[in-house]
Amino acid sequence: MLLGANIANQNIDWWHGALDSTGDHDGDLFSRIGDLSFNYGLTDDWNIQVNITGGSRTMHFFGSPNIHHRNEARSGLSNTKVMFRYIATNRDFGPGDRFFLGFGLSLPSKNTLKEDPFALGKQGIEHTHFSMSEGVLRGLSEVQFFRRTESPFIFGLVGRLGLPLGPSQYGYLPGTEINLSGMSYLQGYNFLDAMPFLIISSQLRSEDYWNGVVRPNSGSRIFQTGAGLVWNIGESLITFSAQTPIYFQTSMIDEARLVESRTNVWMFSISIRRIFNSFIKNEEVKGKHDHE
Repeated sequence: MLLGANIANQNIDWWHGALDSTGDHDGDLFSRIGDLSFNYGLTDDWNIQVNITGGSRTMHFFGSPNIHHRNEARSGLSNTKVMFRYIATNRDFGPGDRFFLGFGLSLPSKNTLKEDPFALGKQGIEHTHFSMSEGVLRGLSEVQFFRRTESPFIFGLVGRLGLPLGPSQYGYLPGTEINLSGMSYLQGYNFLDAMPFLIISSQLRSEDYWNGVVRPNSGSRIFQTGAGLVWNIGESLITFSAQTPIYFQTSMIDEARLVESRTNVWMFSISIRRIFNSFIKNEEVKGKHDHE
């Protein structure tokens, strides 16, 4: 049995030109997202993992409030993910491979947008474009592959697919997401009593829809790089990482396509995982019964 927790802080510093008489728009969107995970081995080859995600998103708008932007915040439960993983190969010690296949569901919370913000914007009605959950049920699939070699490096590749199974009850259908991450750990090298690693990741997302109409400026291609440290303390692993995009093809502008814009993103995260042995040895059980 494995229990884990992760806290990620993401800062999106954005600006775009005037959409109307309100002038240029400039702000920061802070996301502080926490994740609690529970992983249990059902058999030698299968395990189940449950992730509960929640937190807060806060917009700081540097200007006069208008129908598009203002200081505002959202908080609460985001999504709950249930994943089943098949362990095809798992070499614990020495050179070898670890290969996992997974599938599951992402269950939305009710902390989602309830109206089409683009329709509201066209009507001159105050609206927001962010929430904690997309409000849709997603099918999930996953591939994980790690190789430990005779060299100091451990190489890994993780691919994930998130496929929406239908629109939300309010008419929003998000795009399909593909996430790919490659990582390299430098084992045997000590930096601040930790093992360093490098990571390169990408996110590809197709267009979103509101009530069957393509959402303006939806779809994205993001490539980012980062580094981190892993501390192995007893039965626990503590990981710290920082990432920033090297290519960010998306936009914080939602009402107009031809407006000049700028977006800078930073993300920091820290996680802890601890393994618990839930198996009770037969000798211990027998001894307990004999004592009774």
